[in-house]
Amino acid sequence: MIVTVTLNPAVDEEFLVPEFRPGKWFRTSHVDRSPGGKGINVSYMLSQVGYPSVAMGFLAGFNGEYIRDALRRLRITTNFIHVPGETRSNVYIVDEVGHLETGIAESGPYIPEEALGRFLSNYERMLGRARFVMIGGSLPPGVPQDIYRDLVDRAKSKGVPTLLDAAGPPLMAAIEGGPAFARIDHRFMARVAGVSLTSLDNLIEVVSRVHDYGVEWAVVSYRTYGAVFFSPQGIYLAEYERKGLVSLFAADDALVAGFMIAREERMDAEETIRFSTACAWEDSLHVEKGFRDRSEIDRLASKVNIEKLD
Repeated sequence: MIVTVTLNPAVDEEFLVPEFRPGKWFRTSHVDRSPGGKGINVSYMLSQVGYPSVAMGFLAGFNGEYIRDALRRLRITTNFIHVPGETRSNVYIVDEVGHLETGIAESGPYIPEEALGRFLSNYERMLGRARFVMIGGSLPPGVPQDIYRDLVDRAKSKGVPTLLDAAGPPLMAAIEGGPAFARIDHRFMARVAGVSLTSLDNLIEVVSRVHDYGVEWAVVSYRTYGAVFFSPQGIYLAEYERKGLVSLFAADDALVAGFMIAREERMDAEETIRFSTACAWEDSLHVEKGFRDRSEIDRLASKVNIEKLD
C-alpha cells in the first residue's frame, strides 16, 4: 500500500489568462479546480494510471469536505483528521502569451496539539500496512518544524521507505533522517548552499551533499525542463523539450508520482529517471493537473535525453 501525507492540503485553482498583468481585470480562458497539496497531488496522479493509495493529513471546513469528496470519487482512500477552521486555497495564474506563472498560497488552519496526536496514532497504524510513504508540502500553523524528521524516523523504524518533497527547515531536518528519496527545493537550497544553482556543477554538489546523509535518491530541478538525479548507479541529467509546455504547476509532483510508479514496477535506474521525467513533461503539456494517458507517458519517456555525469 502507498501512503501519502499532506499536512497542509489545499484547493488548487489554476487560471489560464492571456497577457496577465497586475492591476488589471481579466477573463480567464480556462480554469481547473482540484484537490491539492503535494501528497494529495501524488495520490491524484497515481489514481489516474491505476495505482491505489491512502491520503493522510488534516482537513477543515468547506474546502476540506470538497477535497475529501473529490478524492473518494477518484477511489482514493482517505484518512484525514478534521480540525476547526478552513483548509486553504492556492491560486495559480498562467499567462498563456508571456509564459509567466504567478502563484498565491494561503497559510492553512491552525492544528491543535490533540489533533496532531491523533494523526500520529493513525500514521503509526498505517505504517504496518505501507510499502512506501510519500511526505510533502508546507506545514500548517501549530505543527512543529521537525515533524517530517519524526515521520521519516517512525517509518524507518518499521522498515518502510519514505519519499520527501518539501522546503525550508522541515526539509533540512528530515534529510538528516535519511529518507530513501528527496526532491530538493531549488530556491531554498540556493540560499543554504550560498551559491547559484543555475550551474550544473553546483547542482551536482548539492545532490551529492544530500546523498551523504544516506538519501539513496536525490533530485533537484534543472532550469525549467529537466532534473539532476543522484541515483544508486550514479549522477544523471535528464532533459526534455521546451516546445509545447503550457504549465509547470504540479510538474514536480508528477515527477515524484512517476518515481513511485517506477519503483512499483521495478524499473532500473535509467528507466526510473526516464519515466519520472516523462511524467513531469506530460503534466506540463496541459493546464489540467496530472496525466492524460499512461501510453503518452511511455511515449515521452523514450524521448527524454539522459546524460551520465560521473
